[in-house]
Amino acid sequence: MALFYTPEKKAKKTPHFELTIQSLDYQGLGVGKVNGKTWFVENALPNETVQAEIIEEKRQYGRAVAKKILHTNSRRQAPQCAVYQACGGCQSQHIPLDMQRLAKQQALFSRLEKLQPQGIMFMPMIVGDGWQYRRRVRLSVNVNPKTKQLDIGFRQKSSSQIVNIQQCDVLEPALDHLLPKLLTLLRQFSQPKLLGHIELTLADNGIAMLLRYSKNLSEKDRSLLLNFAEQEKLMLFVQDDQQIQQLCGEIPYYQIGDLLLQFDIRDFIQINRLLNQQMVATALHWLALNKTDYVLDLFCGMGNFTLPISQLVRKVVGVEGVAEMVVKARKNAEQNGCCNVEFEQGDLDQPFLSQHWAKTPFNKILLDPPRSGAAFAIESICQLQADKILYISCNPATLVRDAESLLNAGYRLSKVAMIDMFPHTGHLESISLFEKK
Repeated sequence: MALFYTPEKKAKKTPHFELTIQSLDYQGLGVGKVNGKTWFVENALPNETVQAEIIEEKRQYGRAVAKKILHTNSRRQAPQCAVYQACGGCQSQHIPLDMQRLAKQQALFSRLEKLQPQGIMFMPMIVGDGWQYRRRVRLSVNVNPKTKQLDIGFRQKSSSQIVNIQQCDVLEPALDHLLPKLLTLLRQFSQPKLLGHIELTLADNGIAMLLRYSKNLSEKDRSLLLNFAEQEKLMLFVQDDQQIQQLCGEIPYYQIGDLLLQFDIRDFIQINRLLNQQMVATALHWLALNKTDYVLDLFCGMGNFTLPISQLVRKVVGVEGVAEMVVKARKNAEQNGCCNVEFEQGDLDQPFLSQHWAKTPFNKILLDPPRSGAAFAIESICQLQADKILYISCNPATLVRDAESLLNAGYRLSKVAMIDMFPHTGHLESISLFEKK
């Protein structure tokens, strides 16, 4: 006789659980432990007990989001933005600004102190306004399949859906005021499904706008766009599948001191205008520049640091991987009358000591790498034996990795400061000075 049985089903792990938050990490996530596993929890503050929903679980850690606050930290604040809960732009508006800044600074300092327990001067953080600081924004555009309306805004958290934005309190006022007008304009277009993203940049000579369009603009849409650009005094660019074309306005630029730096609409510039100026001034001061110095500026872009440095030293060489940026940097140097500066294209993912520009006897180096850091350039940097190396970082993890290499090569970390370049987000900018022992 055959025996039939039903195997015992394994109990499914509930996606919800309770935990008490112990601390805050630099990205604005609450940190707590359950059965020895560390959890990083969105929308949770220290000393809060929350009911959390699992987003991702690994062997050693997990990510979750607080769905219900069972015990609330008295310092929790109501987000200023009406769409904060849905929008993926900001992550930390429920956290008081001083708490955000302190968490970032403590995370940065503690990681570096583990590498070098003594001798670091932890400098006051470099801060600006918590609101109205962004001079650049990229907006997603799509025709909503349900409402048939054109949506313009930011992507929802962990979604491709668009949160309509007609106001954004972290944008500089000139950009914020343009948003509802832009929505009204684009909803008049005859072929809205052909619209792509929009980029807005507040230059020092006005607003530059790039509209991505998958095909040629119809005469009606082109006329609407040009009239809008004239009315709002925009520098207008359109991009099809082939190229970017400027339809009207000047070339955008921004200023640092008495220097004027022109840029193209897609070029990288720091999004926080005032803190960029403070960051550049701090870098020049910490490097203690003088007329006998030979300075190397790596990942130099269009000369954001290079040109101000040139006003104080004997010679500076800026190196950038993107050829188009090198061309613009050279043009900026020429237009500003900077004669003691050279710009070179170089692949900084490769050893560079054999390059002709590396033969200069550099005694000071500045580098401002991308989030991936400068791992491939560090060995060559160390072999140059410069007295001072100033490192601008937008990622504490790669900064720590590269700092360890510099310390092993005979440098010491003399001072460091956090730069609150991106309030209400999980991004952390910093400036660190390394000196030869």
